[in-house]
Amino acid sequence: METQAISALPIALAATVGEPAFSTLSRNASANASRSTAEFCTAMGLGKAAICAGDPQHLKALAALTGSSGSDLILHSPRKVSEKYTDLHGQRFLTRSIRKHDLSICPNCWLEDLSSTGSQADGCAIRWQWLPRFMPCCSHHETALIELPYADYTTCYDHVLRAELSGGWLHRLEERVQRQALSDFERAALLRLEADTLMIDWLGDIQIDTLERWCLGLGAFIAEGTLRPNASPPARRRELTELGFSITRVGHGKLLDEVDQALGRHSTRLSKTWFHGWALQASMRDERQAFRDIMLGLIKDQGDYCLLSRHHYAPSQVQVDACIKKLAETTDRSRKWVGRALILDGFLPDGRIPDGFNVRSLLRACTAHITTLATSFGAEQSAKFLGIGITMFDGLVSERVVTCIATKAFKKPRFSIDVLDDLLKGMEAQATFHSCHAVRHDMISLSHATFVLRCPAGQILCFLEAGELPGSYIDRTAIGLSGLRISHKELLAAIRRQERSDMTLEEVRQRLALSSREIRQVVSAGLLPSERRRRNGLRAAAELVTYDELEAFLEKFQTPKTAAQHLGVSPMAMMMRIKAAGLGSAISGGDARVYERAAILKL
Repeated sequence: METQAISALPIALAATVGEPAFSTLSRNASANASRSTAEFCTAMGLGKAAICAGDPQHLKALAALTGSSGSDLILHSPRKVSEKYTDLHGQRFLTRSIRKHDLSICPNCWLEDLSSTGSQADGCAIRWQWLPRFMPCCSHHETALIELPYADYTTCYDHVLRAELSGGWLHRLEERVQRQALSDFERAALLRLEADTLMIDWLGDIQIDTLERWCLGLGAFIAEGTLRPNASPPARRRELTELGFSITRVGHGKLLDEVDQALGRHSTRLSKTWFHGWALQASMRDERQAFRDIMLGLIKDQGDYCLLSRHHYAPSQVQVDACIKKLAETTDRSRKWVGRALILDGFLPDGRIPDGFNVRSLLRACTAHITTLATSFGAEQSAKFLGIGITMFDGLVSERVVTCIATKAFKKPRFSIDVLDDLLKGMEAQATFHSCHAVRHDMISLSHATFVLRCPAGQILCFLEAGELPGSYIDRTAIGLSGLRISHKELLAAIRRQERSDMTLEEVRQRLALSSREIRQVVSAGLLPSERRRRNGLRAAAELVTYDELEAFLEKFQTPKTAAQHLGVSPMAMMMRIKAAGLGSAISGGDARVYERAAILKL
């Protein structure tokens, strides 16, 4: 907005509690004898469209002009984010869910406003709680909202002018008072707006108006079958929304049970219902994603929940035979091989006739499994795909960097091409080609690094994934992992950092060659401090010992294994020397094989 000189108002009306900006604008235009809000904005250097759209700059200018709080005015005003979305009080709505031509007011609130301002129309303010179209009543007075008279689109947000153009409308407010309490849905929606709480815990953070449409569609289906909810009068739609909300908030299991019973009660199929199409509508996928997932789950499990559709499918044996035939043709395998693989891997019982009704879901799993097996690689082919030798590939498998497919259909391990491809994509995401790397002389290949530094290939890839080898790049002329080039210095530093990293108590026990009972004696005696905590955010808590604490322990004490390494003898020979010298444990009253360093190294 261009900076303009804003004239001082003869009469400045500050925004009331919870009043949106367009309401403050309308009241000030009326109080200062302007014929419309557009005329008032032109005179004051404001933008009417920008104020109605919730532009922060214009709202701050209006706040300064009227002596209102700019932050409150911005919070309580609808802000148009796009043609599709509008924000109100920190929550996202579809623009069509916010009242405009159908502005509604609470008659009791306006009667109080008129009483306090001497029956002046410019004292009547709109509250932001009345703006969502799903809110039919005032939470303060528990009174039904009434719609303002409508003149034309130019007066949509000019509520004072709309009230004044209909002669005597303000004087008949008492006749329009009608008691109406908030429903559970409306109370939860208001709490969501005011305190940012979840309306339904198991669904998470979803738009209020989207949940309202889901509840309306679900309630209409439960109560009346395939009825289109919009065909019902407003009072009935409110009841149906409350019914759908009461079912949804209980939990996922309750929802499935109610849908199951309603399908039988109304003798219909899920695909015939209004809320089925609403949930799967592609153009509204983002805000409806949670309900789309629920509906896809219902469709997937229709053998369990869409009871009346069961007779439309062929018997289980026919479906299984047709699936095996199709898989055999698609994968160029024999029917015998496909059926045997599914039985061996536990996807089908020995007789090929699955128990239960959920046959279609089972056959989808069979299709995915056979397709994965048919496109899988053996160990040698997988190693060639990755551009490495079979020995290094076996190392990746033993380190569980690459996992094999769980199957008994092959005698030797098989590997999914998707798993191998993901490994290469992950490497390419961390190491990219830069021409400046060509001048560096410390770059080595993956096979060279594993041989020279005796570091497993899986560990090197873990270093790369963790970002500890930032200088790595890929030689595009090579195949797969054979094109990976790693900095010798960076890899050596990463190995040293790992060696100095915290160790679990079990790793310390193995390094010292003690039993679990002996390491517990060491910890209980206070010789080796340990702390129970998480090594990082992805692992469970464990007893950890720092590298420095272990070094301090070994400076004072030694075990037969560590002493044997110092003296260059075997652990067995070290134990024979200890017994011959009659050396006792460093722990008083204990029998742990921990000895004073000075004493044991003299043997």
